[in-house]
Amino acid sequence: MTKAEAGSLDHAAIMNVLGAVLEILGDHVNSCTELVVHDMTRPDSSIVGIVNGQVSGRLRNQSILAGPREDRGFEALIGASENTGSVSTRVMRNYVSHTRDGRGLDSSTVVVFDADGRPAGALCVNVDTDKIVQLRQQLNDFMSPAAPAESSEDVASSTIDGLIEEIVQDAIATSGVGVSRMSKAEKVAAVSAMNARGLFLIKGAVETVAQRLGTTKFTIYNYLDEIGAKRR
Repeated sequence: MTKAEAGSLDHAAIMNVLGAVLEILGDHVNSCTELVVHDMTRPDSSIVGIVNGQVSGRLRNQSILAGPREDRGFEALIGASENTGSVSTRVMRNYVSHTRDGRGLDSSTVVVFDADGRPAGALCVNVDTDKIVQLRQQLNDFMSPAAPAESSEDVASSTIDGLIEEIVQDAIATSGVGVSRMSKAEKVAAVSAMNARGLFLIKGAVETVAQRLGTTKFTIYNYLDEIGAKRR
């Protein structure tokens, strides 16, 4: 058996285990708790299993970029594990993230790395704490008239192109100037912000960013090297 074949078997085994865990936990969580399994080898359509996707508004086969804001699971994804020669895990417990429409989530993530130290799969748990608070308030005010529902504004696009554009715009906006007036340091900072949100996991992102920043893809690669980002 070749190393590639062995790696493929390891990955399949990891995903089978995560899928089984998702199935079992899915029978016991309430509607405010979302469970998501990601296949990290396919970031464009990483969601291979999801329970209570209404919490974040996600579906199967959506990109990892569609995940909650401030998701610390990216920290484990962007920084590969050491090559230990065996499967390993990295766990982030009880951190705060937010849905794309601003609701608070209590989140935990476990990322599973293959024997070569590459992210293989992940299981994420997101609890809609805003919904729980809302339900408690409704119980407290059971006899009071319901307040008018607030309209949801500026809901981010769930498409890959829309998510990429949102991340790029947010990063550029932090400089406070137009692209044509950005210094090299400001462009490096923008690339760093994009990298922190996992943008460069997506195929073609380097070319897109280069076009938006008015530079070449080789310059973007240099910026990534400068901030110590790991290339995929």
